[in-house]
Amino acid sequence: MSINIFALTWWLILIFNTFPKKYYFTNLDSSKYDSAIIVLTGGKGRIQKGINLYKNNHGSFLFISGVFHESELEIKQKIERQVFNHNCCVVYDKNATSTFENAIEVKNWLVENPEINNLILVSSYYHLPRSFIIFKNIIGEKRIFLYPAKYKIKMDSNIFFHVKLILTEYFKVIYTIVSLI
Repeated sequence: MSINIFALTWWLILIFNTFPKKYYFTNLDSSKYDSAIIVLTGGKGRIQKGINLYKNNHGSFLFISGVFHESELEIKQKIERQVFNHNCCVVYDKNATSTFENAIEVKNWLVENPEINNLILVSSYYHLPRSFIIFKNIIGEKRIFLYPAKYKIKMDSNIFFHVKLILTEYFKVIYTIVSLI
């Protein structure tokens, strides 16, 4: 029982500290030409954050993976308006329905793009730790950096929503770790 309390306490401290900063993307030492921005859809601001990173030349590709809340046409139009003539390097995958499937799609895409050495994962703050575990397990040989869609957590809005979200994600991480063993 005490180990469960310790594990939960550790997880809450880790996630409220928004995951160890050493994994966060600040600026890569290498050029943009060996980096790809991977956006895991499903939360607010993720696609826009990926577009901003791409427009600021932090990666040579923008890979958008997951189930889109918007239609594929709306997303393509949004990106075309913001990225202009860079559509050669924007890749869409709307088949993945889970983080595991996201990682498998990215791994398959990397076979065709072996020059990519760095991945910048864009997702929500609560989703990044589990995404990192899954991507590191499936795509082990690449460097993975994390970029949350939002850096600041607004706790004044609805603390119970965040606690519920974080607890749910905690149990998903435990399940992920157990299933990878």
